[in-house]
Amino acid sequence: MNNMKSRIKIIIFAVSIVFIFNSTASPVYKFDFITVTDVVKKIKKTFGSLKTYQANFTIITTKMGKKRKQSGVIQYKANDKLLMKFYKPSGQKIISNGEMMWIYIPSMNVVAEQDLRSDPGLFSSGTKTGLNRLFSKYHYRFYSKKQPEEQKDGTKKYTLLLKQKESRSGYKTLKLWVSEDYMITAAEGITSSGKIINISFSNIKTNIDIPNGVFKFNIPSRARIIKNPMMSEE
Repeated sequence: MNNMKSRIKIIIFAVSIVFIFNSTASPVYKFDFITVTDVVKKIKKTFGSLKTYQANFTIITTKMGKKRKQSGVIQYKANDKLLMKFYKPSGQKIISNGEMMWIYIPSMNVVAEQDLRSDPGLFSSGTKTGLNRLFSKYHYRFYSKKQPEEQKDGTKKYTLLLKQKESRSGYKTLKLWVSEDYMITAAEGITSSGKIINISFSNIKTNIDIPNGVFKFNIPSRARIIKNPMMSEE
């Protein structure tokens, strides 16, 4: 059960990054050319205009020197339709039709079913509201004074650092990497227990044709169903 909950929480982090453009932020560092608030507004504008979104993702979880890698493809369609199909571990997926969310872990023969209409948390029916609640817990600033920041691969990215306003369970810090066309390409979260979760996106495609049928899910007949699991960030 603990292992199952841990997998669910890692997925939650990934999904929160996909929808992070709906959050609001307060400036800490101010620059002549752009502020952190400007960057967030541009992210919101970029993603807000999207009808669909698709990308490959890689998640690396590190704790006590041990690493675990997950990968797959993510598809999003307005409003709040989402599919995360994992290639590693094979068959694992998360699906949302905007009202219900299912997390299927075939290795455990488990389906976590979350009602988004009644859940007041991150995945409430108003995703924007849920994320505003989440990010109101963090202070925002640029990671460094020189923005955008040059990366090892020669590209330039805006880097944002989020820190908890109050000490609590969950992610103590979050770091975001944002391309110059205001697409989130990577994120890193560090939990209060020291677990580090990195997620990166590649081969990003926008406004492509994604049929609604992609976001339908039939629960396997023999799967154990867990209704409305507690899905905290930690």
